[in-house]
Amino acid sequence: MSRTVRLPVVPLTSEAFAPYGCILSPSGPRDAGRDGYDIWVQPFAAETRPRLQIVRYHARPFVVGVIERHLHVTEARLPLDATPAIIVVAEPSERPPALEQLRAFRLEGIGVMFHRGTWHAIDAYPEGGAYADFLFLSEEATVDELFANAGRPPRRTEIHDFGAAGAEIVIGENMLADNENR
Repeated sequence: MSRTVRLPVVPLTSEAFAPYGCILSPSGPRDAGRDGYDIWVQPFAAETRPRLQIVRYHARPFVVGVIERHLHVTEARLPLDATPAIIVVAEPSERPPALEQLRAFRLEGIGVMFHRGTWHAIDAYPEGGAYADFLFLSEEATVDELFANAGRPPRRTEIHDFGAAGAEIVIGENMLADNENR
């Protein structure tokens, strides 16, 4: 039996995103700086060498099947262009979240950093374009484990496949049809 859940896209605010991580923006009192620039330190943490990547998410149907959570890094995603994209998250927990616990947020020119253990869709879903480019900050050991050790059970990441459990997560009301037509 298949079960479909539709996730509305909620506005991205610091308060709404707080259970999942933080918004990457220059807000609050600055941490340092001098005449000509200000610095706000962000709470990135990794247990191995950081890995900075550029990731291109291609347009696809707004359907989430697989989510993951990283146990040893606070992952950050920052859009590099003006293409809005949707991300799906759930609060950190030992067990995979129920479908009703998932939330969808639109990233438009602002990035986010996930708390350690935040469940999130593997992909971001571009709106209104063929793709969306992101600056992606993670850690080397986690990324290597996911790609270089494919086929072996991960230790630094937990993965949950809603699709294998007969569930389908559709983002938004009309987005699926719009994205399938591209």
